[in-house]
Amino acid sequence: MTHWASIPRVGLLGFVLTGALALAAPPLPAPPSNLADLDQDGYPDIAEFHSSAQREAFLEWFAAIAEAQFTAPSPAWLPQEQDCAGLLRFAFFEALKPKTAAWFQKFPYLPRVQAPPISAYPLPQIGRAVFRIAPGAYRPDDVQAGRLVGWASAMYLMRYSSVFLGRTPDKARRGDLLFFVRPLARGSAYHSMVYLGNGLVVYHTGYAPQEGGEVRLVSLQTLGKHPQKYWHPRPDNPHFLGFYRWKIASY
Repeated sequence: MTHWASIPRVGLLGFVLTGALALAAPPLPAPPSNLADLDQDGYPDIAEFHSSAQREAFLEWFAAIAEAQFTAPSPAWLPQEQDCAGLLRFAFFEALKPKTAAWFQKFPYLPRVQAPPISAYPLPQIGRAVFRIAPGAYRPDDVQAGRLVGWASAMYLMRYSSVFLGRTPDKARRGDLLFFVRPLARGSAYHSMVYLGNGLVVYHTGYAPQEGGEVRLVSLQTLGKHPQKYWHPRPDNPHFLGFYRWKIASY
């Protein structure tokens, strides 16, 4: 696997979120009575957010959890899950969990989240099998057949669990994703980052913890000065695949 060990570290001030949230979760729309996939995106419509408030809440929690792993990694993020795609998977799952007192105790640090918690997951229909690894519309046997799974690499997260937004940051918002590819890389050629808004990204270097792997937070401007140009987040870089958004939070 190719790593970004040479990208410099920068810090980011944030806030610790304590106590119960005063905001009430926006009501979820009534779920459909079946597992239809009317938009043919590979997810049952019941597993997607259908209001702007819910989409924004998910993206805010996802971004905050990913960002928190830079300042103080959660002990709930297991060492064997710590790589670039592992950061995305961990933040995805945790964003969807009930925000109980026990949940907050898993995070030594968490940026302030203005959005209320969400309560659409876990769904009994798909459980933790929330990542697609195959094309096509949703079918009721997707989980049993292994087309919807609980673990997926960066390549599959990009291809089947998210949608392309564009190749410039004006197309993205906090909580969206960036993907890169280097065809001659050792191991996985695909690499992922989380966009935090305001020109900042957070990502895992890809090394295993015992090899010095870590989470880093940099600006797009700094990333654009990387000596290896295939990490430049620019439209004219063929190795930069663009900004993406999770399908469950896309319009």
